[in-house]
This record gives sequence, C-alpha cells and structure tokens, in this order.
Amino acid sequence: MFYHRMSFLGKKWVIKNQTDANLIDKMLENRGLKTQEDVYGFFNYSLNRLHDPFLLKDMQKAVDRLKEAIKKEEKIMIFGDYDVDGTSATALLHDFFQKIGANIHYRLPGRDKDGYGLKDYFIRDFKKEAVDVLITVDCGTTSVKEIDLANQLGITVIITDHHDAPATLPTPYALINPKQPACDYPNKELSGSAVAYKLVCALAPYFFDAETTQTYLYQQMGIAVLGLVADCMALTGENRVLTNNGLKSLNEGHHAGIRALLEEAGASKQLITSQTIGFVIGPRINAAGRLDSAEHALQLLLGNTEKVPVLSELNQKRRHIVDDFVKQASQKILNMPDIPHIIVLSDPQWSAGTLGLIAGKMVEKFSRPVIAMQEKEDEYVASCRSLNDFDITAFLRNEAESLFTNMGGHMLAGGFSLPKKNIEKLQVIIEKKAPQYINLDNFHGQLEVECIVNPHELNFKMHERLSKFEPFGMGNPQPTLVLKNANVTDVQLLGKEGKHLRLPLQAGQKDFQAIAFRFGEHVDKIHPEKSYDIAFNLDINEWRGRRNLQLKVVDIREANS
Repeated sequence: MFYHRMSFLGKKWVIKNQTDANLIDKMLENRGLKTQEDVYGFFNYSLNRLHDPFLLKDMQKAVDRLKEAIKKEEKIMIFGDYDVDGTSATALLHDFFQKIGANIHYRLPGRDKDGYGLKDYFIRDFKKEAVDVLITVDCGTTSVKEIDLANQLGITVIITDHHDAPATLPTPYALINPKQPACDYPNKELSGSAVAYKLVCALAPYFFDAETTQTYLYQQMGIAVLGLVADCMALTGENRVLTNNGLKSLNEGHHAGIRALLEEAGASKQLITSQTIGFVIGPRINAAGRLDSAEHALQLLLGNTEKVPVLSELNQKRRHIVDDFVKQASQKILNMPDIPHIIVLSDPQWSAGTLGLIAGKMVEKFSRPVIAMQEKEDEYVASCRSLNDFDITAFLRNEAESLFTNMGGHMLAGGFSLPKKNIEKLQVIIEKKAPQYINLDNFHGQLEVECIVNPHELNFKMHERLSKFEPFGMGNPQPTLVLKNANVTDVQLLGKEGKHLRLPLQAGQKDFQAIAFRFGEHVDKIHPEKSYDIAFNLDINEWRGRRNLQLKVVDIREANS
C-alpha cells in the first residue's frame, strides 16, 4: 500500500505488511520465510552450508595449473581493481600465495590513469616482467582482446570475476565466474572477493593440514565479506552464511589493519556489522582508489597499520570534494527544463574517483538513473547508477555497446569509457530509447517499510529479536518501521552546522528519543501542534555506560488527518 502524501524526503512509502501478525512474523513473511524449513535455513549459519568451490566452472583447471606454477616457482601476477571488492580480493589471494611461499606479485590499476579492467599495456608489461601466470580478480570477463594478446604472448590467464557475462566471452586458460553460461554454481550473487575466496578455499587443502586450513579460511572470511557488503551483493543464502561468519571473524580481531582503522574512526568498541563495513570501513578503503592509489588500501588489508591515517585523511578529503560536486550537479539538473528519463551529466573537473558517488547522490535526490561523466582530452569516463528495477548496464549494453571502448557493471551500477566522437550518438540513443524502458509514473522516490508498529512493541527485548535477522544488506534490509501519529515535544539541532536533529517523541503512552541525521534542513517543517508518522530503524544508543532505546529516523511525514 502507498501513502499518497509525500514525505520530508519527497518519497512515497510502501508498507510491505499490514496483517495483524506480530512484528517478527511480519518480518519473516516479508522475506518469504513461510515454512519452518525456510526459517531454519535463514537462521542457520553453519559453514557446512557453503557450496563446494569446485562447482564453479573451470575451478579444477585453475587449481591444477596454479599447483604446477607454485611447484615450478613460476611468476604469478594478481591483477585487481581499485574498489573495496577488488582490493579485498587481491589481498585474499596475495596473502595466501605469500604464506605458501609462491613467487607472487600484484598490480592495481589507477582509476584516473588506467580506468577499470585490463589494458593491452598491462599485458605487455607483464610479458616484459616475465610473468608466467596472470590471475585477474573482480575483472576480466569482458577483456576479450586483452586475453587474446596474453595468449599470443604465452601468458597463462586465470580470470576470477563476478560481473555479468557479455555475449562474447574471452578465452583464458580458466574463467571462474558464476554468471558465465554453463556454470552450475548455485549462488550467482558472489562478489569478486568471494570468488577469490573460493579459489583460496579450493587451493588451501593442498598446502595446509586440515586444522590449519579450517582456521585460515575462517579468519580470511572476514576480508571476503568486505567486498560482499561494499559491492551490495544480496545477503541471502550462501552469502548470508559467509557474511555472518565473516563478521564474527572480524569481531575476533584477526586483522590488524581493520582493527587499527576502526580504532581511528572511534568505532573499535562497537560490534562490527554490515553497517560498519558500509559506513565506516568501506568508504575509507574506497577513498584510496578514488583520490590517490588503491595501494594504500591493499597494504592496510595486508596488515600495514601505518596506512590508517592516510586512508582517514583521503576519506575526509573525499567528503568535501563530493559535497561540492553534488551541489554543482544538482544545480545543473534544476536548470534543466524537464528532468529526463536518464540524467546525463559531465564536467572536466570531476575526477573519475568521485563519479560513482556523484551519480549515487543524484539518484537519491532526483529518483532517476544517472550517468556522471568526466570529460577528458579524447574520451569520456563514466559511472552509472540506477534505482528500482531498471538495469542500467543491460540498457547500455543492449542499445549502445558498440559505442564504448570499455563498459560493464551490474543492474544498479556500471561504468564505461566513451570516445568523444561518440558522445552525441549516445545522447540520441538515451533520449530516444530510455522512455521505452522507464515509466516515470512508477519512477518516484520510494521507501519500503516493513510494517506499522505499536508503541508498546518497542523495547530492548524487541531490539534483541530484530538483531537476530542480521546481517542486513541487499535482499535482507535493516527493518524500517513506522510509528504513527507521534508528537514531537522538542526539536534540537545537532552538529557544528546544525545538520542533524534530536527529536523527543511521544506516541501513545510512551516517550522515545529519536535522532535524525542530515535532517537539519527540514527543521522548519516540524510544528508542535501537528502529529507525524516516523519511519525509523530501532537502535540502541550507548553513552558513558548507559544504554537507551533510540529511533534512528529514516523519513518523516505529516500524519494522515
């Protein structure tokens, strides 16, 4: 059911469950958990539920070739990516090969200089460096020409990737990607880091005893989870098992770099959850590849704690830059006579490392798919973000693939490189074809809500029960609940610039404390004589040893009269 009046954030709310069941039963029903077997599977995190890595097509070929390379002391090169998924995947493989004494090396591309994926010049460099085996992580599935060149030069290539497979696949020695045709692996939602982790799972028993293998794989699962969460993969099925156990591993403190990063961020005493990765760890790791070099992030993941202040400084810089760029982009959109079906923006001052963030913010503000481009001397480099169920990568591949030098991605996020001579052709295609894919009547800002709750349901025991549904993420979102007809008894601006609000609330016969981050600009919309519906996440605020129930506000709207 839709609420028909718009909220403070300009969104329509969708209540997923309006039955008379209790809150927990509503959440189970919302997740399609209808039988006892379904419920048991959802809450069963046994490592025995992880799929056999050899179910991945070409895994056996890759393992056999790598065993041979290690025995012969051949030079192995890992080629990664500059985001959280790519750096964590690189860290996983490098740590393993280093521990077993292999002749291991790595290379990470620069976002501005190199862009995404393999390039011919990397392959030629690897030949000069006498590389025998090249392992790609989080990339390679679309690198047809580059893999052909590697084959010609006598370099064995093993691709580990998770991106959508194009119609024409490359021909490496082994292609490990659950999304490729003829791959029977049950979980198609692995991240690049999880695919790399599966390769380690397949190799480890050949080099460690059973006990060492079990311990090592459990500890490294925490690194694999970084990519799963940061790349917004569905945290259901096997990914839920991986994430739950990986978070336990991280909380046990097996990784010095992660421990030091959290300590610097003031989060070392808090339980590490998927939200910690999404809002604390992930942005700091990503900041390295966005503004400088992903090398800083990789070194941190490999245990170099001296990289912590570097990542923190880059993250602060990233925030300020993106805020400025988002203001510029917003003004450009507001100056348009009509907001198009797909928003296309470009600026020579935007750095490639900030394009995805700009596009994501614009999607939130204007409820349209967005393509944000950096204009270079002879090409455009772009990041794309989408919403609802519009597959931006498939749209571009189906309608304009021949125009791009490189392109790839997922349903809600992608990117491409485009020669300048093709920009007008792309704009014409988008303007003509986008209306055939997007119905603007259904393309508004939308907030999905679990259900409406009664004030008496909100207590510490309920918070504990809700926490059992973690880890939260794609496919299993943190529950957003609605408290109806609440009165705001006071409004307090928080933060140096008054960006946040503290809202003491009264609903029914109960009083609540609510915190509304980044709602400062809406302070004038709140009046004591009116009642409001509050969309929120149930939270616990811990301060100086005291624990208080807190409503973390997601959105607000005036109550229906």
